Amino acid sequence: MPVYGKLTLGVVWGFLQGTLLVVTAWLHEDRSARLRDPLEQSLTSCLPRVERPVTPPVNEPWR
Repeated sequence: MPVYGKLTLGVVWGFLQGTLLVVTAWLHEDRSARLRDPLEQSLTSCLPRVERPVTPPVNEPWR
């Protein structure tokens, strides 16, 4: 069934489905990076902040 010229309903549906997949994945990633589990917050709220150690450069030989 042509929608416009040679653009068929299947092409439009596939494009919308792919767009929905990308937008949903982006929103999920954004939300999961911002929010933390309340249990995790309660466990780490009373602990002092710890500086992470500096990681060695990638090209440093293994010991």
